Amino acid sequence: MQNEEIITLIKAALAEVAPTRTADFESIAMETQIEALGLDSIATMEMVNFIEEQVNNTFPDEELAKVQKIGDLAGLIRGGRVSAL
Repeated sequence: MQNEEIITLIKAALAEVAPTRTADFESIAMETQIEALGLDSIATMEMVNFIEEQVNNTFPDEELAKVQKIGDLAGLIRGGRVSAL
């Protein structure tokens, strides 16, 4: 998946869990911190679950624990691992 496709997928997930805030998520990028999205832990997990369903994959908990940026989440979407920086 290309970065643009991943960003579109993440925006769709965000629209699903926070439909009244879609305008807030228009400018997300690979460098955007997950914390900066302003989601609580339940909404964050719902976002991840939405993405897992769309890509037909379950992300390992130990890898999810490493996710800090949208780019980290992109690594999971691409190959199931957070890229080591």
